[in-house]
Amino acid sequence: MVVYNELVALTAGAGLLGFAAFLAHLIKGKRIDSEGWAGFFAVTGVLLLALGIHTTVTWPFGAGGFEYANIAFGQPAAGFGALLLFAAVYLWRHRSLYAGPVEEANATTLAAFKPVGIFVGALGLGMAVLAVAFVRFQLGAAPPEEPISGRFGHLPILEALFLGGLWGIVAVGALLFAIALWTDRPQLLRWAVRAWVIGGTVFLLFGAMNFYTHIGMYYNIEHGTMHKW
Repeated sequence: MVVYNELVALTAGAGLLGFAAFLAHLIKGKRIDSEGWAGFFAVTGVLLLALGIHTTVTWPFGAGGFEYANIAFGQPAAGFGALLLFAAVYLWRHRSLYAGPVEEANATTLAAFKPVGIFVGALGLGMAVLAVAFVRFQLGAAPPEEPISGRFGHLPILEALFLGGLWGIVAVGALLFAIALWTDRPQLLRWAVRAWVIGGTVFLLFGAMNFYTHIGMYYNIEHGTMHKW
C-alpha cells in the first residue's frame, strides 16, 4: 500500500496558511510581492494537484476500511492544488500590476478571484459533507500498530471528530470566501482568513506528526513490535 497523506496534509497546511497570509495582506492594503507569492503557490499547487489527482484516479489507499481516504484526501487536494496554481499563474503574469499603486493592485486581485470563488465555494461544500461523513460513519481510527494515534483506535469517534472538525473549519473558510466575494461583503474575508489559519496550522502539525506515526506503524508491522509512542 502506497500512502503519502503525510505530504498532502503538510502541503495543504502550508498552502492554507500561505493563502490566509496573502489574503490578509490584500485586506489590510499591504503591497504584494507577486513573484515570491507566485513561487510559493506554484510549489504547493503542483504538489497538491499531482498527489491529489494520483490518489483520485488510482486509489493507493488499500483495502481494510481505508478506501474512503482516497476520496477524503485526494479529491480536495486536487481541487485546491489547481486553485493554487491559478493564483501562481495570475500573480506571475501580472507582476507589473503589483509594482504600481497598492490599492489598485489589491482591488484588481480580489475582482479576479471572484469567478474562481465559485469553485472555492463548491469545494467548501464538498469538504463540509466530508466532515459530516467522518463523524457519521466514525472514520479515521488509526490501527493499533500506529504509535500515538493507535492508542485511541478503540475510540473511533475521537479521530472522527478531529478529522471532521478539521475538514469542517476549512470548509467554513472556503464558503465564507465565496460568499464574501459574491455578495460584496469583504468583512467576511477576515473570518475566512481566521478559519484557514486554524485549519492550516492543524493540517501542518497533523502532517508533520504523521511522518513519525506512519514510519512507526510500518516499523511495528515489519518487526512485530508495538511501540506506542
